[in-house]
Amino acid sequence: METIDILKQSPLFAGVDRQTLAEIGRSLVLERYAKNRELLPGAGAAVRFYVLARGRVKVTRTNGHDGRELTLWLLGPGDGFDIVSLLDGQPPVVSAWTLDEVETLAAPMSVLHEWLERCAPFRAAVYRYIAKQLRELTELAGSLALHDTMTRLAHLLLRHFDIAKDAGMSRINLISDLSHEELASLIGSVRVVVNRLLARLKREAVVEVHNGELGIVNLKRLLRHAEAHAGSLPAGRKSRRDRSART
Repeated sequence: METIDILKQSPLFAGVDRQTLAEIGRSLVLERYAKNRELLPGAGAAVRFYVLARGRVKVTRTNGHDGRELTLWLLGPGDGFDIVSLLDGQPPVVSAWTLDEVETLAAPMSVLHEWLERCAPFRAAVYRYIAKQLRELTELAGSLALHDTMTRLAHLLLRHFDIAKDAGMSRINLISDLSHEELASLIGSVRVVVNRLLARLKREAVVEVHNGELGIVNLKRLLRHAEAHAGSLPAGRKSRRDRSART
């Protein structure tokens, strides 16, 4: 039952009926991984596909010469990886690392290929998921080429914020407890630059850290940093409250 509930909440299985979810679920194995563990360590990883059940995973490309890293996707429960290898059967060209203790539902690629053939709703959901990831990559490329670093940081914070119960503070989901180095990787920058920009936002009373989590205390001021490109904020996990707060 828990496996079915996880699959029901995953965009990869949107529209798939409960009976089919139960059949697919019987092919999946629950696996647990420690924090800071690499999950796609080379060619062998292309034989298995993973759906996140708990925790966060970052998917990255790294410069082999200087070690600089760009995070392409930050994944949470319900997300799957490596979607490209699922389709073409080739070894992954990205790395995936756990940011927390992680639980995944995993199956051989051959099993997922079989379900892609058999189940039209699953196939349609996978195509929609691929389209979403392509759109996010397009937005990332445009942001890196066209926006300055403060604008990219403002977009990142806006994309992930949610209203917290704490009076006067907006919690930032998925990224709130990440290090400045991890935040820099998400916007194609370096830690020292993000340190400086966040210090500026704190001085301007735009953000603050509460109980170890980064939060927004003045949304209007943060919007001003992003308003030049506010109409093209990268597509991400926008909650209903995210959208209403920006209008």
